[in-house]
Amino acid sequence: MLLNNIAYTQVEVKWVYYDNTSEKEKQLLQNSTLKDSLDAVLFVNKSIDNIIQNGYLTAGIDKKKIFPNEHICKVYIGKRYDALYINTSLVSNQILSSRYWKGTSTIKKVLTTDLEKAKYQVIEYFENNGYPFTKVWIDSLHFVDGNIHGNLKINLGDAVVLDTLIVKRDQPLGVHKKFFEAYLGLHKGDDFKQKSVDKAEVIIKETPYLKLTDDIDVVFEYGKAMVEIPLEKRKSSRADGIIGLAPNETADGGVLVTGQILLDLRNPFGTGKRFYIDWKKPDSHSQWFSASYEHPRIFRSQFDVFYNLDMQIQDSTFIKVDNEVGVKRKVSVRSEVDLGVKFESSRLLREISESSADTLNDTQTTTYHIGYRWENLDDPLAPRKGFSIKSRISAGYRNVIFNPSFDQSIYEGIPEVSSIIKWHLDASYYFQINRWMDGLLRLNASQMINDHLYQNELYRLGGFRSLRGFNEGEFFVDRYGVLTIEPRIGIGGGSYLFVFSDIAYIGNNNETDLPIGFGAGLSMETKSGIFSLAYALGKTNSMPISTDLAKIHFGFIGVF
Repeated sequence: MLLNNIAYTQVEVKWVYYDNTSEKEKQLLQNSTLKDSLDAVLFVNKSIDNIIQNGYLTAGIDKKKIFPNEHICKVYIGKRYDALYINTSLVSNQILSSRYWKGTSTIKKVLTTDLEKAKYQVIEYFENNGYPFTKVWIDSLHFVDGNIHGNLKINLGDAVVLDTLIVKRDQPLGVHKKFFEAYLGLHKGDDFKQKSVDKAEVIIKETPYLKLTDDIDVVFEYGKAMVEIPLEKRKSSRADGIIGLAPNETADGGVLVTGQILLDLRNPFGTGKRFYIDWKKPDSHSQWFSASYEHPRIFRSQFDVFYNLDMQIQDSTFIKVDNEVGVKRKVSVRSEVDLGVKFESSRLLREISESSADTLNDTQTTTYHIGYRWENLDDPLAPRKGFSIKSRISAGYRNVIFNPSFDQSIYEGIPEVSSIIKWHLDASYYFQINRWMDGLLRLNASQMINDHLYQNELYRLGGFRSLRGFNEGEFFVDRYGVLTIEPRIGIGGGSYLFVFSDIAYIGNNNETDLPIGFGAGLSMETKSGIFSLAYALGKTNSMPISTDLAKIHFGFIGVF
């Protein structure tokens, strides 16, 4: 590389070829004018590297004349080779397991178009095994039977271990140091792995109670790596209250007041734990209660455990209690898998007639599930761009508890023990239309599969968080799919106006319906939380649109 005679005036680079160079080969290099001699030298070197990467392995500059305003380079392009045969005897076959290195012997065939990728694959392997300064090159090019051969050379550089996590902050983060190391998977004394640092950056971006203020930096010194992480604490816990107003469809008329109180505590003790409580009053005589607990990196492992409790009291008819416990683990930078077991119990609260036994009955169900989540959002709390998908499939057995006081013939054809399958999918896509308008597309779908399901076992659909324009839990269904389309207009900060349409397909046994909810609303961000207001209308196959049945939801989410 020639760096002498550098003058900071415009320099033209011209290429001169040998007589046997074809016109097609001459098109590989273009004359160009650069702002100074330094840029001209870099341009020449990059141009030669590019044609070498395109298979002209013997290409190079034979002569170079440098003038104040002009660089004239006589270039030899040579023959194009489709492949290079490389002696890899100094490297284990395990390292060369990618698709770029072809062959089982120590002489590997590499396509010239894949040469840089093949070299980078080797570099990446050693970068992630304690050698971040690895250099790889091909040496001793020579010809054998008309093919070009070379030797793979590697300089590992110094071995590096992870020494210190340096958290750069202006105020306390409320996170314990040992938990933080286990949470990120960065432990003192481990071999330095660049992919572990990259993974840690993604984990932090997905963590709602922390925020990166700049890129993560790594400082190397005397075989040790110090990882500098600039962070600030973020408000992520919330207390949520929602009140719903709807016409009372009972004989008394008037207004039906529904409500919800939610408390979501994230990282309350500095170890990433989460406590969640949700109480709902969907109508005058019913109550729903949910609670969950998440314990991340249990025993400083890479596993998280969780417990969920769901309870429904439907007026004086039945009570349904679900208990679920499970474990989850990240399987890639942006995805995780969870496994668990769920115990469901549904009991009647009053005596029923034999004629009602076909729709209501005591049951107990045990299912085992596997779930998968993949997420790539710009913000875990208030996303505006990105995609997330959550899926789950579960299977198990279901016990029907026959009422001994009934004529047992009413249970004919209904097995006491049967199998049951359930699946769930929740996919959301957040997209930006322009600088002041974005949108949300969401598909939320579930199904439970069994030959005979009772009403007190079914999914409940309807309400502000599932199908707007309808009463909370209005529909009892064994399958549903809801497509949400929601354009949003930003009005400053995190506040926005929105219109929405929830287009649903629901079914129970052989009965199906196509309810649609639509409306508009406002979400306004304040210093202490988020105020929301929405007006919604709904229609089904049997119920036309009516403003008399409009639903109004308003609430406040306190963030702390």
